[in-house]
Amino acid sequence: MTSDSNTIASGRRVTLVVPGSTSNLGPGLDTIGLALNIQSKMTFHVADESEAANMPFVKLSGAIRKSQPEDQGKLVYTILSKIWEHDNDLLKRVRITVQSDIPLGCGLGSSASSILGALWASSVFCDKIPTAQTLLAEGCALEGHPETLAASLYGGMVVCAPSVNGNRIITQQIAWPEDWHILAVVPDYTLHTADLRAALPKQVKLEDAIFNAQRVGLLVAAVTRSDESAMKEALNDRLHEQYREKFVPELKQLRRELVNDPVIGCVLSGAGSSCVIIVKSKKKEQVKERLEHFAQSPEKPHRILDLQVAKEGMQELEI
Repeated sequence: MTSDSNTIASGRRVTLVVPGSTSNLGPGLDTIGLALNIQSKMTFHVADESEAANMPFVKLSGAIRKSQPEDQGKLVYTILSKIWEHDNDLLKRVRITVQSDIPLGCGLGSSASSILGALWASSVFCDKIPTAQTLLAEGCALEGHPETLAASLYGGMVVCAPSVNGNRIITQQIAWPEDWHILAVVPDYTLHTADLRAALPKQVKLEDAIFNAQRVGLLVAAVTRSDESAMKEALNDRLHEQYREKFVPELKQLRRELVNDPVIGCVLSGAGSSCVIIVKSKKKEQVKERLEHFAQSPEKPHRILDLQVAKEGMQELEI
């Protein structure tokens, strides 16, 4: 996407709210995304050169301030520099305010939300309104994986697949059961998706591929029918979690901790470092109490996020 910065007046402003997400849900590697009711509110402001010189590139507020500001700034700058690779002047003039509850580098959609926000703002500054398909295509060129982008864009649970000829992303939204809640366990360390992707084997056994294909189909049916028993089986995976456990030891620890508790399942959130536990609403407080005990370890402190699925995706605010 290109722009002519000379035609973009100082003072232009775009404010968006983008939900976070979890992805994969066990077997659905690069396929299933689920929007969550943690969100990032981003304001993109085109300043004049003198004003921009006295402002930080990114100003943070909310829970994201616990992250390193330079990490968020680097993430957004990298995204915008790719979008505006032919317009360095505009890049110098844009300033961003981020109020976010999405932790960085924890598998909860911080990168996808930043990409969607930057792409939308860039289009609006160019007096264009992009289609959802355009946002997904351009976002995938930056992110590489459509499921987190699609979940944050549309809301709810989204199943994604690139078309056979590769020219578009096919998506289907599925209603998530109202009484299935999400509890996220967020460690105090971050991980890089590229490193976790590199840990995956280039080839897998046919029986493992079939195992996952069966469970993705079962997962979709279980969600559609609110079938707790089927969902418990569907959340099993053989393609990625076993290779990422060494980076996220909490996954195995939590599964041991919760083996006798009334949970539907415990899976890695995206590539990590967070884990998400799916639990019915009437059992949530019981499980949450157990997780809070787990999180109190002085050696490895964790945060527990009590979440629901966000039904709505990205929205531009009129301010």
